[in-house]
Amino acid sequence: MEPLPYITQEDMRAEAELFQTVYTSLIREIDRGESLRGKLNDFQLQQAVAHAKDGMGVLSYERRQTMNAIFENFAAIYRSDGRAAAAVWASQNFGCSLSEAGSEDRNDMRARIEELALLIQMKETELLQLYREIHALQQALAE
Repeated sequence: MEPLPYITQEDMRAEAELFQTVYTSLIREIDRGESLRGKLNDFQLQQAVAHAKDGMGVLSYERRQTMNAIFENFAAIYRSDGRAAAAVWASQNFGCSLSEAGSEDRNDMRARIEELALLIQMKETELLQLYREIHALQQALAE
């Protein structure tokens, strides 16, 4: 049997930082799945995990094994105790926060709202100009 590799504190910090970066993606996928179906089953949960792993990029074999173990623990806690317990575990062990994921989503939403409001304002201006042109043409036709 092959001995387990030694993991230094620096390695664990690097893994924690990597998990923090993909945690937001994981939570978004879980949110999306839960909004459609309720609590995710094993297959749906593994799909969410796979989607989050896509954001990790290319990793060495040891790092990939470590990240797989982290995701497996998260999924096991989600299955047995629910999402809230899994979120607490992620927060306590890796410093992940739901408020960070939520604030990022809210910032995206705010940016989209501002973009749409500007688009509406531009369309309203264009419609007002068209209305004025129609009104002027109707006035000229009536005379």
